[in-house]
Amino acid sequence: MASSWQNRLLCRDKVQEISRKYDLHPIATKCLLSRLKTTSSDEEDEKEIQSILGELEYQPADPFLLNDMHEAVERILLAIKRNEKICVFGDYDADGVTAIAILTRAIKALGGNTYYYIPDRFSEGIGLAEDCLDEIVMEHRADLIVTVDCGCRNVAEVEYAKSRNLDVIITDHHIPGDVLPDALAVINPKRQDSNYPFGDLCGAGVAYKVVEALAKRFPRRFDLANYQKIAAIGTIADMVPLRAENRWLVQQGLKAISSDTKGPIRTLLRKVGIRNQVYAHDISYKIAPRINAPGRLGDPATAISFFLKKNNCFEVNKLVDIMDGMNYIRQMLERELESRLVHQIRALSRKQLPPFILLAGKNWHRGILGITACKMLRKFSRPVCVLSYDSKEANGSLRGVPGVNLIDALNEIRSLFTSFGGHAEAAGVSLDLTNLPQFKQRMNELLEPHVHQLDVQPVSEIDAELEWSDINRALFDDLMKLEPFGSGNATPVFVSRNLILETDIQRNGPWLSFTASDGLVKHKCSFYHPDELEFEFERYDSLDLMYSISPFRDDFQIQIIEMKPS
Repeated sequence: MASSWQNRLLCRDKVQEISRKYDLHPIATKCLLSRLKTTSSDEEDEKEIQSILGELEYQPADPFLLNDMHEAVERILLAIKRNEKICVFGDYDADGVTAIAILTRAIKALGGNTYYYIPDRFSEGIGLAEDCLDEIVMEHRADLIVTVDCGCRNVAEVEYAKSRNLDVIITDHHIPGDVLPDALAVINPKRQDSNYPFGDLCGAGVAYKVVEALAKRFPRRFDLANYQKIAAIGTIADMVPLRAENRWLVQQGLKAISSDTKGPIRTLLRKVGIRNQVYAHDISYKIAPRINAPGRLGDPATAISFFLKKNNCFEVNKLVDIMDGMNYIRQMLERELESRLVHQIRALSRKQLPPFILLAGKNWHRGILGITACKMLRKFSRPVCVLSYDSKEANGSLRGVPGVNLIDALNEIRSLFTSFGGHAEAAGVSLDLTNLPQFKQRMNELLEPHVHQLDVQPVSEIDAELEWSDINRALFDDLMKLEPFGSGNATPVFVSRNLILETDIQRNGPWLSFTASDGLVKHKCSFYHPDELEFEFERYDSLDLMYSISPFRDDFQIQIIEMKPS
């Protein structure tokens, strides 16, 4: 569904002043100002501008401000001293994988006896479970478990671990329940009693804070830049807001990655055609999908092994090839499922779309359900659930729209599920197959009052309308000064109107490419669009484009987001 293009609000009076003061392109200045909080004072704005442009040195908070950090550090060091076996337990997505790699490397750097455990996403699910704990005790003989990116709601499981003489340290960033697990330490910036000044760290960010704390005790054992590289990838991949400490961590990590000439991350960058400067865009679109792919397809150990290698070698190249191949398989599976679902939904007319779209199929690959739900949401502007089922149970992912709280709705019908969890706009569920019809009916009933806001045409915020001749290297370089882009600091989006389609639209798999001009200036454009275009275009047609200006190898490219007839 095509969106309405709407200019972001900003204080235009400041554009010239800030542009001159910081020697910044006026268009980049508009983008900068539109990202400031509307309620902030001039002094706060000035600090934020200096922070974004790297002119104000950021001091991350002391890791020992996190509740229970002292207890966690002391127990980890005691385990190392006693040569106890330490299990680092985490999730299988990019955030979990990077968090596991960070803590595993740190404990090994101190001479600890450690290994990692990731539950099988298909048979064991997410987080601590009694079966996992039994294996950790019986087969691996662990004495201490340190969780990453999970555990803050596993009250019963922590009690079970303690009954098996396992000590538990939890590091997590998800919203905890009313009661915290009775672990030795629960390190989570979202704890209700937290005094930590920044609550939006991801799992890898929290793991990095543990490393910072360990480094305060043993500074010579740690080069923190090596951990910042991994934490930056996890932070970008988990799409947490890139403000304050997250922005600093990503900036430091990208700087370290860009200067690294021979580590495993550089090998992966070369594989995807990135040679020199590395941007958040490169991590989001080139690196994170390849880190995520093994976990989506059931083998996250590949990605962890990659991060635990220290230098480029034959094994690193082999792991990079495996991750690249898995990412290709993931893309093929996604396109096949996406195409099938689009046809199912388009079989309905727009007026017949229910408040809640439920799509279910037998033995669909569970590793791609979440990302497919995201794509259906973007296409049809409806809360979506994509489920895969076998003979007994259905498992799936939900994605929602702003203003419609999925977790509140799921809580209303929690008796239908064997398990569920997530956030306001993203959740996961498991339920008995016999409950599927009731799940669909009840969700439609619960979301029916919100249907009026679902039928509104989606709005895309744009930073500026540009002449085609405005786009050049100078503008691109100044836009990159606003990096890292991501959640909380959106990639600048522009519109240009009444352009001429100079060439036929060429398709290469899911990518479209063409050249557009204003009659004088020509620019090549690329467009990721695996489906048929909403509008038909022929050479020399007049068109309006919404796009971003993105890094591409050592230059820039115009990446189309939407195109419409003029």
